[in-house]
Amino acid sequence: MSSAVTIVGYPFQPTGMAEHARSTFRAFQAAGVTPRLLDVADANRGVDPDLERDFGPHLVTTLGEGVNLFGVNGDEAERVIGKVGERAFEVAYNIAYPAWELARYPKQWAKVLDRFDEIWAPSAFVQQALQDAVSRPVYRMPLPVDLKLSSFLGRRHFGIPEDAFAVLFFFDFASFADRKNPRAVLEAFELLAARRPEADLHCVIKSRGGRDADGAQAELEARLAALGPRAQAIYGDLDDNEIKNLIRVCDVFVSLHRSEGFGRGMAEAMALGRPAIATGYSGNLDFMIPGTGLLVDYDLVPVAPGAYPQGNGQVWAEASPEHASRLIEQLLDDPAEARAMGARARAHIRENYSVQAVGRRYVERLEAIGRA
Repeated sequence: MSSAVTIVGYPFQPTGMAEHARSTFRAFQAAGVTPRLLDVADANRGVDPDLERDFGPHLVTTLGEGVNLFGVNGDEAERVIGKVGERAFEVAYNIAYPAWELARYPKQWAKVLDRFDEIWAPSAFVQQALQDAVSRPVYRMPLPVDLKLSSFLGRRHFGIPEDAFAVLFFFDFASFADRKNPRAVLEAFELLAARRPEADLHCVIKSRGGRDADGAQAELEARLAALGPRAQAIYGDLDDNEIKNLIRVCDVFVSLHRSEGFGRGMAEAMALGRPAIATGYSGNLDFMIPGTGLLVDYDLVPVAPGAYPQGNGQVWAEASPEHASRLIEQLLDDPAEARAMGARARAHIRENYSVQAVGRRYVERLEAIGRA
């Protein structure tokens, strides 16, 4: 089977869809299958020695004739099919494995996905959105949560105070920051900091992009500056190992997202034994089961015009910063329970979302395709 599986995607980029492809590859490997890897990014890849070592030897330049698994989104699928070649696409069994973040999937993108033989969805939330839009069968295939560290980095590497209770969130300004909702995380931290002026608290906001885009970056910087030594921003690209270590050295990961297709930041925090606090809506509900994390109250509100592609007429969640601040405070005041919750989270992710667990699920599905 190893020669029959080709993963198509962007394995060398510093994005969520790139991690989508990387973790899928590693899951197959953990299940005893080493796929071919076809990089369809238009941009030149950066140099990350860890990624070059792990994925470079498996690169190919053409589709396979067996099963091709496309880790690309619906709006990119037509371009990618053209890039790999219509004829090569037509002779293989092709699976689309897209991300999506709203409750309804766009009809024009669904038409392209209907060219595939089947579709995999990373969560029940995305599965429902796709099933309502496409004619092909849609299977829920959770993304593996892979935490391969090439080295351990401490708080000093990131400039985080050693003894503070560190709250972490990260997002990409260039990828519709309104969906990630960093303002709400800052508001929750500001509320807690005001209530607990003597507490040793520290907020870490990691962001990409936004430097020249609009006033959002300036607003973020002003609010962080107002918090003084209790907050910091980390900008730009970190390598894969740095990102995972950043999660590891903080005490809690907070996401007040308006909607998530899967919720990798939360899942990776849990896999590293760190509690996650997140909006109780969308893809993260698959793995944030009771006892493994804390869910924040929300109201469903209309997606603002221009806030997200194909968002007209759709709704998403508006999380309560006040409730989030109380949940952070709960962990701050009960470190033993915070550690216990982190341990439960790690065990849950390891059992259900490890590369081994997800890899077995992938292979079972491919074996079923082979028998059909």
